[in-house]
Amino acid sequence: MDLEHFWERILSEQAELVREAWQGLDREERRAVRDFLVEASGDEGRLDAQRRAAGFALDVVETPPEGALELARSLASRAGKHLMACSGRFSVSTKTDGTLVTTLDVETSLELCKSLLGQFPDHGVLSEEHNTVYRGDEWCWVIDPIDGTTNFAAGFPIWGILIGLLHFGRPAMGVAEFPHLGYQFHAVRGRGAYLNGVGIHAAHAVDFTSTDLFAICSRTAKQGVLPIPCKIRAPGSMGFEMVSVACGYCVGNLGKAVHVWDVAAIWPILDEAGGMAIISLADGLFPLKAGVDYGNVEFALMSACTPELMRQAQSRLRDFFGG
Repeated sequence: MDLEHFWERILSEQAELVREAWQGLDREERRAVRDFLVEASGDEGRLDAQRRAAGFALDVVETPPEGALELARSLASRAGKHLMACSGRFSVSTKTDGTLVTTLDVETSLELCKSLLGQFPDHGVLSEEHNTVYRGDEWCWVIDPIDGTTNFAAGFPIWGILIGLLHFGRPAMGVAEFPHLGYQFHAVRGRGAYLNGVGIHAAHAVDFTSTDLFAICSRTAKQGVLPIPCKIRAPGSMGFEMVSVACGYCVGNLGKAVHVWDVAAIWPILDEAGGMAIISLADGLFPLKAGVDYGNVEFALMSACTPELMRQAQSRLRDFFGG
């Protein structure tokens, strides 16, 4: 296919033509075209029609493979039931960073990886418990087998299974299962966010009030009293903190010592629900970079339900976010 014909199809706003052109590319060509579509779709200097066509093509090429969402939702649900049934039947150890890990973290991670790669053998996998180096795969699963391991080990019911899917290092889909609560969140880029199949949306707050809830981690709590009038909550699970913003329970959250597997599955859920998040890394987090060991990449994260509240949070909490 000649270059002119290729771009006519990619920017045709016809899904079948976009897919046909995309299928003829190798991985590096796909990466380059995807990067162009990301840039063009957000370029205010381009004509509206050009931005729209680039955005349409981006939605098509970043649509997860058929069956991916159904598989992730099924695996998360099944893992949750299994983990609840194993209450008390596991051993606990401490990692070098002082955090806890159980034998079930490792076992669940291996089972999830095996099932995902069994159906999608050409995909990559990142997991908190192994495979921490991103290889640059077009599609890559990111797994946190037990988000909130300390809660899980203590029998505290706020913990979850997080399964995210990245396209060339950018969040495209996420599933978050919180078994004790009976909650399963999911989102696909461009298709909305859902809790147990019902659409959700972040709150519409533009300033902090004394009746708002704001979620933090224990490390943040140790820094002192936050200079906001909200009621503070510390659930002990970064995933749950972020979905609490996505579904309107909390107006924002602030966490420290965060890793990519804590947020990859939640990022599209929060985004599709109308919320937003920022992190402390100067170059950002997404897209992930090939060859980087993300087990060594730690950052702070702050989310908010609206851009207005994020501006308030950045102003009031800058010392906590960067400290």
